[in-house]
Formats: sequence, C-alpha cells, structure tokens
Amino acid sequence: MIVELTILTRTWLNKVPALFFVVLMALSGHCLAQNETGFTAYGEVPVKTPDSLLRKIQLATDIKAKIAAAQPLLAFHAAHGTADSVIFYAQQLIGGLNQSDLPSADKLSSQVFLFLTLANAYSEEGLYDEALRFYLQGVPIAESLNNKVAVNDNKLGIANIYAARKEYDKAVAAYQDLLQHTGRDEKLEHLVYERLGIIFLEQKKLPQAKQYTEKALAYFQQQQEEKKVLQAKLTLGIIAEFSQQMEEAYTIYNEVENKAQQYQFFDLYINAGQRMGDLLIAHKDYDNAKALLSLVYANALQWNDLKAQLKVLNSLRNLHAATGDYKNAYALMTQYLGISQEALNRQNKKEINELEIKYQTAQKEKEILNKENELNHQKTVKYSLLIGFLVILLPIIGLLYMYYQKLQAQSKLNATMEEMNRQKIAALLKDKELELLKASVSGQEKERKRIAGELHDSIGGNLAAIKLQLSNQTAVNRLDALIRQVDDTYRQVRDLSHDLVPLKFGNTGFTELITGYIRQFNMPGNAIITFHAFPGEEIERIGTSLKAEIYKIIQELITNAQKHSQASKVEIQLTRLDGTLKLLFEDDGQGFAVENVKYGIGFQNIRERLKLFDGVFSIDSFPSKGTVIDIEIPLKPECYEA
Repeated sequence: MIVELTILTRTWLNKVPALFFVVLMALSGHCLAQNETGFTAYGEVPVKTPDSLLRKIQLATDIKAKIAAAQPLLAFHAAHGTADSVIFYAQQLIGGLNQSDLPSADKLSSQVFLFLTLANAYSEEGLYDEALRFYLQGVPIAESLNNKVAVNDNKLGIANIYAARKEYDKAVAAYQDLLQHTGRDEKLEHLVYERLGIIFLEQKKLPQAKQYTEKALAYFQQQQEEKKVLQAKLTLGIIAEFSQQMEEAYTIYNEVENKAQQYQFFDLYINAGQRMGDLLIAHKDYDNAKALLSLVYANALQWNDLKAQLKVLNSLRNLHAATGDYKNAYALMTQYLGISQEALNRQNKKEINELEIKYQTAQKEKEILNKENELNHQKTVKYSLLIGFLVILLPIIGLLYMYYQKLQAQSKLNATMEEMNRQKIAALLKDKELELLKASVSGQEKERKRIAGELHDSIGGNLAAIKLQLSNQTAVNRLDALIRQVDDTYRQVRDLSHDLVPLKFGNTGFTELITGYIRQFNMPGNAIITFHAFPGEEIERIGTSLKAEIYKIIQELITNAQKHSQASKVEIQLTRLDGTLKLLFEDDGQGFAVENVKYGIGFQNIRERLKLFDGVFSIDSFPSKGTVIDIEIPLKPECYEA
C-alpha cells in the first residue's frame, strides 16, 4: 500500500482528496498497531492566506497603501515557507509600483523592501540567479537612501547565494566582511553565525559548525524567534548525525518535526521528517521508516512542493534498496528523474516570464525617459547659453566615441586571444591523449612479446623434448619421465593463463571485492559510499572478463566523484533484472550541465569497455543537484561462468 501511495500524482490527489485522506489515515493506523510508534501528518493544506490580510490589500486605494498592507501578508507566507506565494504578491506590487507616480524617495524606499523580499523568496525556491539579480539591484538603492539595515540584508543574501552554490570561499569572505561592519546589529551578527555553521557543516568541519550554530541558537531562543530556533536545532541534529550520535540526532529531529507541525512551518517539517526516515533506515527499522516517509511524501504532494518530493523520494528509494526491493527502488528512481525534469521545466518557465516582465518594464521606463528628455529640451531652448553648451558637449561626445571604438577593438583582440588559447589547450590535450594511447599500445606489445617468449622458451622447449623422446624407442619405454615432462608443461601453461586473468577475481567474491575497494574511501572528509548488489548469487555467476570490466568502471566512477563532485554521499546499485545487468551510480555533489561538458579519457574508457558487451550508459546531472549515471549491459549466455 505504501508503494501505491508514493507513486500517486499530484493531479490525481487534487481530484480525489477524500480518498487520499482515507488511505492516509488507514496507513497511519496500521503503523500505530504494528509498531506502537505514531507519526502525524497535516490533514489539510496548512498555509491558507488569512482573509483579514487579503481584505486589507483590497481596501487599500493607492500603491503606497497596498504595499504597506501587503507587508504582513508577505511576512506570513515567508514564515511558513510558501515562497511561491511571496513571489506572486511581490511581482504584482513591483508592477504596480513601476506604473505609479510616487515621489522618487517613496518609490526607492518601496523598491528596497520589495526587491529584498522577492530576492529572499527566489533564494528559497532555488532560483539563485534571479535572487542574486535583485540583491545586487537592492544594494545601490539602499545605499542611496542611507538605509544601512537594508544594505546589510542584501549583502547577507548575496553571501547566502554563494553558499548555496557551494562557492564557500566567496561566501565565508562575504560573511566575515559583514561581521566587521555590522556595528551593533546583533540580529544580523547571529544570522551570519547561523550561515557560517551551515557552511562548516557542508565542509565536514563539525567543531566549528557546532560552535557557530550554538551561538546563533542561544540568541534566537532569547529573542523567541521560533522558526530560527528550529532551523538551528535541525542543523545541530545533522551535526550529531555526522558525529555518529544517532540517538541524539533522532531526538532533535523528532522535536523539530513536532514543533514545525505545531507552528505550521511545513518546510522544516519536511526536512526533519526526511532526516528521521533516513536514520530509521540506517537502524534497519524499515516499517517505521516506510510509514514516516510515506506520510511526509503525502504532505509534499498535497503542498505541490517539488523540492520536498525529491528529498523524500530519494529516501524511499534507499529504503526499498535496503530491503532488497530493487524493482520498486528502480521505479522510484524513474519517478525521481521525472520530477527533477519537471522542476527544471518550471524554473525555465519562470525565467521566461520574468524576462518578459523585465522587457515590459524597460519599455515603460524608456517611454518615461523620452518624455523627460522632451521637457528638458523645451527648457533648454529658452536659454541663450545653448550654443556654448553644445560647443563643449560635442568634443566630449567625440572623445567618448573614440574611447568606445578603442574599447571595442580591445574586446575583439581579447576574444581572439582567448580563442587562440582554447585551441592551444585543445591541441595539448590531444597530444596527451595520443601519448597515453601510445603507452597503452606499447604495454600491450611488450606483454605479447613476453607471452611469446614464454611459449617459445619454456612450453615450446618441453614439447620439442617430448617429441624427441617419443621418436626414440628406448625413451618410449621410460613413460614416467615423459609423464613428468608433460605435467611440467601443463603447469607452465596454467601459470601463463593465470597471469593473463587477475587472481583476485578467482579467489574473492565479486561483491566482496567491490566492498573491500570501497572501504578504502570510508574516512573522515570523504564522501560516504554505499554499495548494494541484488541478487548476489546471480551477480557472482557472471563471467570473469565482465566482472573485471565492471570493477574497473566502478573504480573510474568513484575516482571521478572523489575528485570533482564535492559529494557527501555516493550510492552504487548493481542489479540483475530481466536478463539485464544494471549499474546505477548516484552522488549528491555539485553536478554539472551535461550539454556543456566535454567528456575526458575516463568516460571514453568506460564507453570502450561497454562496447565489448553491447552495453550503454546515460548521464543525468544539473548544477547543485548531483549526478546520476545509469549503465545497462545485456546478459548473453557467454557473459556467465562456464
């Protein structure tokens, strides 16, 4: 029943909400009866806009009054984590503000507030480029108004964007600069401490992360800022989990989840519930993990939150893999990829809409500018100094035009130099690849010569001696000596064949060999690597040559992840399903834009290895979303051990 619940679509849920809650309550009751552990979920959409806040906006008569009336509404949605509502209302207000005839000072003051609110909402939604754009626009406006609080808030937002993009050096530098210029702004100071704690947690610097987070927590508790208190406690729970203090971590997550439900902070409720589910999986309490994650996923579907759905789907997939239900794990992985693509499509649509709004706003600003220029021209005609002004202005324009041409020429020269440098680098890379290929061919040629020498000198010599003895009638009578010589020749042939096939694939189980290799990377600072093989008996039966190639492919993928991905978790699944061997490699690292990446020698080697067995592989990745590599090899009869 849980699998059926996890693959429900949001459209179906919206059409039959009554049936959804029947299933949900039945599932909750089943968990209580079986395990005596209760988990709760929201029975309705928790964030409903209060009618009183909407009525204030409706009663406002001008844009200034509407902005003032909208401030508590925007704060309400920001506190409850419904960033999409904040974006909607803020965009509407900005559009009205641009069309208004407010005095310049009032308009700039309203822009500072709305730009900061919109940037924070974009950041919560993961649209970091748009968030950064509004933060950068807000800084000079706030500085022109001498609004130091708004300046610092925008700078804090810029630093948060750097941290979200995993540009930690730039983020830490920005936070340190804020700490030096906060003055007596204690709230901003402790917000910086909170963010520094998260960065050090990402970098696995747990003592520093705990130190900064506890400072922030003490301040938020003193100020009775409940959401910030819960956010800081959630960070401390993750620190405890990474420190292997699992019971303490579970207690913190449980407290955060219950209080988040009480205060209707649904984003924290999702994060805490998903973390609890992962801990239950780690402790092999699969029933409770399945119940909790299914409830959390149901709420994520109900709220139409794609980010939350992706987190919980990933945990549910790990749960099914841990219980050996690889078919459902693979199905959930497919659903995960589909929702990831849907989230990407939504982001693209939002960016297109925002570009359209930006264009329309620019057009209106251009019309206003043209009218102002006409008025200025009419005033200028009245003054007798017009000719003198033009005499001074024209040479300046000429100088600026010459300077502009010089800049254009310099820009073209720089572009040409960059293209030449790229071509040189490409040539060097090709030369390096040729050297590697030559070295590989040379090594193969040396190995062939060594094998030929072995065959000629030892085995060939023994066979020649046996032939001579067989041609001698006297020697034929000495069969014992001939048998010994034949045995010696057989041993030499066997030793030579063992040299050609790695001995470790014959003496050690294949899955044990991979697990032993992965164990070398399990140390502080490295990504946590997990490996599952199902069914184990069928995996062990595949041929030695295929085992060797799969082992080398896994080595290459792990090496790439450790070098480039900055991942904290890597998951490897090797599954035999319907006559196909499937290798699924996933990390939660920084990811990359697939269409912009040129694959190096490592990926080329993987392709060449897969060609030997008619295998195929695909890569799914996106910046800051991690990477998934899916490899499929058809299992023909010759792929198994004789």
